[in-house]
Amino acid sequence: MLDVFTFLPYGSPEMSKRKDSPILQVIEALLAGSGWVSAGQVARAAGVTRQAAHYHLRRLADAGRLRRIGAGRGARYVPAFDIERIYPIPGVSEEVAWRDLVARQPDLASPEAVFRVNRFAFTEMVNNANDHSGGSKVEIGVATAPRSWFRVVDDGVGVFRHFASRLGLADEAAAAFELTKGKRTTAPEEHSGQGIFFTSRLVNRFGLEANGIRLLVDNDLGDFAIGESVVEVGTTVWWEVDPRAARDTARVFAEFTDEDFAFTRTRIPLRALGGSSFISRAEAKRVTDALERFEEVVLDFYGVGEVGMAFVDEVFRVWASRHPETSLIPVSMSPPVERMVRSV
Repeated sequence: MLDVFTFLPYGSPEMSKRKDSPILQVIEALLAGSGWVSAGQVARAAGVTRQAAHYHLRRLADAGRLRRIGAGRGARYVPAFDIERIYPIPGVSEEVAWRDLVARQPDLASPEAVFRVNRFAFTEMVNNANDHSGGSKVEIGVATAPRSWFRVVDDGVGVFRHFASRLGLADEAAAAFELTKGKRTTAPEEHSGQGIFFTSRLVNRFGLEANGIRLLVDNDLGDFAIGESVVEVGTTVWWEVDPRAARDTARVFAEFTDEDFAFTRTRIPLRALGGSSFISRAEAKRVTDALERFEEVVLDFYGVGEVGMAFVDEVFRVWASRHPETSLIPVSMSPPVERMVRSV
């Protein structure tokens, strides 16, 4: 049973044909969702005891399919990688790491679209760990099949706490939402704030976890979410690229840049804030904070069922009148939301 276990993409035709234990399919689904899994998660999702969940996770770890991190109730399991390296920071060169881990892997160099996406994501995320984490080491893992799968883990302060403290944001969750906008950096003299934004749009699935917060971007489904994470120490960033559906880098960059390749446009998924209603001026100010850095802002109302007059007035009248150089474009509005927006 477990001896022939292989990881397959959740929801794939190959997985739907599998006859393995339902617990194993639950483990695959959880790994597909966040790149890690715990015994507690497996027990809740599969409706089994923690002991049963531990049994299956230990067997997978013994078979070299999973690797355990931590101990006790805080233990979590991540996929084993084809290649794994630990580098000291600061000092790691993203180009050296790229050559060490990826450049000689034929599955990651073909087709060309996969290579371009992975190279951009890899160099940007390793550079972020080196320049911003404040940690002492970064661990990089690479798997090549069935999708290319990367994880970059540092032992620093955590990306969301770092952003919140340096930019004066209310909390770590606010920092996670700010990163969905783009052009947010704590070192404007050295960085443009584009790395996380474009990486999260280029890959098929992207996760950024730190300080108990997870930002998840699923471009296959067109979905964004901010929720809880078990990652409390350091930052874990992971991404997947599907060789059968790799995204076109030129097309993605063109969506957000002008003819001179300046980052002038952004698209904000309001559902990433959580909930389906936005009522107050405080929520509006959180949405519009620092949007004047862009010439065009698409406000995506998909999944939002209700907006209040105060929210709409603050966004489309007060803020817009103060920043006429920035165009606000609301899209994917439900009929009630559209009526409220049109009233302003």
